[in-house]
Amino acid sequence: MTTIAIVGPGAIGLCAGAALLDSGHAVTFAGRQPFEYVTLRTEEGVFRRHPAKSIVDGRLAPADWVLVCTKAHQTAGAADAIRAAIGPGTRVAVLQNGVEHAERLAPIVPAGTPVVPVVVDIPAARLGHGEVLWRGRAGLLVQDRDAGRAFCALFVGTFVTAQAVDDLATRMWRKLCVNAPSGAILCLTGRPMEVFHAPGIADLARAILEECVAVGRACGAALDDDVIEAQMQGFLAAAPGETNSMFDDYLAGHETEWDARNGVIVRMGARHGIDVPVSRRLVPLLSALRLPLMKAV
Repeated sequence: MTTIAIVGPGAIGLCAGAALLDSGHAVTFAGRQPFEYVTLRTEEGVFRRHPAKSIVDGRLAPADWVLVCTKAHQTAGAADAIRAAIGPGTRVAVLQNGVEHAERLAPIVPAGTPVVPVVVDIPAARLGHGEVLWRGRAGLLVQDRDAGRAFCALFVGTFVTAQAVDDLATRMWRKLCVNAPSGAILCLTGRPMEVFHAPGIADLARAILEECVAVGRACGAALDDDVIEAQMQGFLAAAPGETNSMFDDYLAGHETEWDARNGVIVRMGARHGIDVPVSRRLVPLLSALRLPLMKAV
C-alpha cells in the first residue's frame, strides 16, 4: 500500500484523493480545516464518499508520494507541510496551473527529490470542506519518465485517467493558451464567457493568445498557428454563463492565479527577448484585483 500526502484539499486534491482511496492507497489530506469524509458529487448525486484522514498545520509524516494540489500562488505558504511529508525515497507531484511547476517547488524540496509536473484536466468546484462538485472528466498528463510512469500507476483502474506523454511542455503551454486569455478577461470584466462576444473582446483574447504562443515556442513548445484559431473557436462557442476557476476565485474574494497564468508570459518573454505589450499592460491590472467588482446601486 502506497502512502500519499495531499497538500491542498481543494477541488483537484479532493478528486485525486478520492480516486487514490478507491485504489486502496493510504491517503492523508493536509489543509487549513479538518474534514471527516471526502465526498464527490455530480449533478446526479453522490459519486464517491470515503472516510478521510485529514490534518491541519502541516503535521504530516513522510510519505511515498506528496501531491501538491494548492493553487500556484499558495505553494510557498504550504512549504512546511510539503517539507514535513518528504523523506528518503519520497516523490513529489505538482498538480497546478501554469508552466513553472518544477521552478515553484525548487526552493522547497530537498535537492535530488524527484518532482513530477502534472497537467490537470479535472473540471470541478469545491463545495465545502471535503466536498466537491465533479463534472465527469478527470485527466492527468505527465512526462514519460520513470517517476511520471510511477505516478500514473497510482491511478490505474480509477475514474482518473493518468497518462505519460513524450512532450509535456507543449501540453502545458497549450493549457496556458486556454487559461491566460479566459481568466484575465473574465476577471477584468466581471462577466462570464458571454463577454467574448462583446465588441473588441475577441481581439483582445487573440492578442493574448498570440503572445502566449510566441513565448511558448521560444520555450520549446510545439505550437502552430492552428492553436490560436482552435482556441478562439472554443472561447466563442462556450456556454454564455460558463466561468473558470480564476473567475470563481475572484468572485469569492480570493487571491487569483494571475501570476501563473499571465505573469509568466511577461517573465518568459523577457527571458527570451520577446516583447509582449498586451500582457505587460494586463498584469498590473490583474495584480491589483482583490475583491469582486462593486455592484451598481
